[in-house]
Amino acid sequence: MVGKIDRLPYCATSLVALLTPGIAAAQDAGDLAHPSDVVVTAQRREQSVVDVPLTVNVLSGADLTKRSATSLQDIADNVPGLDVFSQGGGKQLIQIRGINSLRGTSSLVGIYLDETPLTGSQDGFYPVYADAGTLDLARVEVLKGPQGTLFGEGAMSGVIRYVTNDPKLDRIGGTVDYSIFATDGGSASAQVKAALNLPLSDTLAVRFAGEYQGNGGWLKNVGTGAKNVNSNQIYDGRVKLLWQPNSRLRVVGMIDIRHNNEDSPSYANILPYEDGLYRHAIDPYGRTSGVSELDLYSLRIEYDLGFAELMSNTARSRRYSNSNLDQIYYATDDPAAPITLEIANTRYLNKQSITSQELRLTSKGDGPLKWVVGGIYKDDDLLRHFLDGAELLYPPSTTVTILEEPIRTTSQSWAIYGDASYTLFRRLELGGGVRYSHDNRSFTDGDLPPLSGTFARVTYRAFVKYDIARDANLYFNVGNGFRSGGFNAVVNPAFPPPLTYAPERSMAYEAGFKATLLDGKLGVNLAAFQQYYRGQVYDRVVLTPVFLQYTANGGNTRIRGVEWQLTANPARALKLSASGTVMGSVFIASSPEAEVDFPPGTSPLALPKYSIQLAASYAFNWSAAIPGFIDLDFNHKDKLVGGQGVTRIVTGPQSFLGASLGATIEGFEMAIFARNLLNEHSPYYPTLGGIGGVPRPRQIGFRIGKAF
Repeated sequence: MVGKIDRLPYCATSLVALLTPGIAAAQDAGDLAHPSDVVVTAQRREQSVVDVPLTVNVLSGADLTKRSATSLQDIADNVPGLDVFSQGGGKQLIQIRGINSLRGTSSLVGIYLDETPLTGSQDGFYPVYADAGTLDLARVEVLKGPQGTLFGEGAMSGVIRYVTNDPKLDRIGGTVDYSIFATDGGSASAQVKAALNLPLSDTLAVRFAGEYQGNGGWLKNVGTGAKNVNSNQIYDGRVKLLWQPNSRLRVVGMIDIRHNNEDSPSYANILPYEDGLYRHAIDPYGRTSGVSELDLYSLRIEYDLGFAELMSNTARSRRYSNSNLDQIYYATDDPAAPITLEIANTRYLNKQSITSQELRLTSKGDGPLKWVVGGIYKDDDLLRHFLDGAELLYPPSTTVTILEEPIRTTSQSWAIYGDASYTLFRRLELGGGVRYSHDNRSFTDGDLPPLSGTFARVTYRAFVKYDIARDANLYFNVGNGFRSGGFNAVVNPAFPPPLTYAPERSMAYEAGFKATLLDGKLGVNLAAFQQYYRGQVYDRVVLTPVFLQYTANGGNTRIRGVEWQLTANPARALKLSASGTVMGSVFIASSPEAEVDFPPGTSPLALPKYSIQLAASYAFNWSAAIPGFIDLDFNHKDKLVGGQGVTRIVTGPQSFLGASLGATIEGFEMAIFARNLLNEHSPYYPTLGGIGGVPRPRQIGFRIGKAF
């Protein structure tokens, strides 16, 4: 590992040296886009973000590069209401406005790469979701609240959309970026990524993008004394081919391959927390390495019919992970009667393939009526398997072998949807949409009889938007979401859990104000929301007469909150932004079992009561020929309270501070950067299991990049 990282500076330097002189990549702060100039496709058509009647946060690819962001975790640090709790290797828990997908049949946050859904059936044991990275992105859009009408079942709390750069026919160009950094108490890391756009003819162009990350570890295995055990290597490559024979037809094919090899997960002990140290439950010399892979193939066809644009997207994705587990789970934190559950060293396999086909027709023109109609079919196959079996020790003197057989979940789903809006009197816009979803699911647990079920639901949304002035509006929207019910694995045939759990639903209301004021110098985005999460599933744990862990419907939860975002450009060289959330949740109805696990006054959701994000960018000149910049960003989140029953676990609060100081010399942008300057090290999320993901400690590094 060290050898690979040490060679990277020389490889990257050689690559940069081959580049011909080009234009500077840096922008001064005054050239950064005003909110009204930011274009998104949150409603499946291009719009100014100010005109979209819901909360949308946008980070451009240039912003992510300047902040040295490489993962969804880094993105979440700059988006209010989005929380990502990563354990490395694609194992991450994602939540928007307090709702996450720790359990259940599918993700509650939809993740898209361009037009392709990356989320489908979920694991049910480990939160394993695709991390698409930040390679060669045009922007990332984060949509808040239920998006079931336009984005489907897996979008009950929101959507994250990665929009990649398409090939261009009119020029040769590209970017290269290299960084190296040190981690406090850990080993060195280096990362390099590049993109190249090549027109092949007047109608054909190709774009290549690639990335390598050699991330040094920082955690210690207290059983063996080994240091920096959680290093990892990420390989990411993408090829996009554009064929545009005329002004009406565009065909874009894409292959994206992203692999993550890790020496050990990036999680440590929570209960009790031991200075961020990694601990083995049984075998300190057992295997810890794992792999996580995401391969995507897609073909997008766009045809201009004049009155509307027809889009077809055909895609297939393959996700694979193979992790080694050796863990301690705490059933109670009572010092007088400690109970621990231990899983012996075993390999845990997770394989998934998703094939999807979507057709969509979107109206064109500037008339008062705008509409979208479409349909999608998705075939989803998920296999999970303890390859060596799993031994559960409860208490440590009792050993039970469990989950030796593979568990397969399949889903064949389809949906049709429509969405429209109409503008009256040039200021008042009324709109809404409806979607019918149909999902056939099956569940096979080893040699046990298979289980199956059909889940169907109509979801809808409606909104009203009133333009107070140009680039200023008030809006109100209401929408609902849906997730299919599912099935539980039979861990112990002598004491089987409930075999099924019911579907979940959500209903959300949001009122907001968006504006770009003072000739573009001030941007305002305020929203108040209330969401009802009905039939919420959770992880039910029963200790007697035997240990059982299964998914159950707990009841109905109400979430209320306020979210705000302000951007200011008081001078051409200075850009400021501040955003945050205030949220709270409470059970308004619960099952008898859930009342035991979550006593009155406790929340079933682990969400920060408040968060705040601050950022500043200032452009200046080191000399007449050398422009410079300084960027600062700060993120603070309140504590999280999780666990259930007698075990209530608290993590946080957390504060992260980042900074970057740079210059552009002969077209090369160079910067010294720091992340997690405050050296925050408390776990991200209060997991019942006693282990959890922890942030990388303070990092100091150097980055050099060039656009040509």
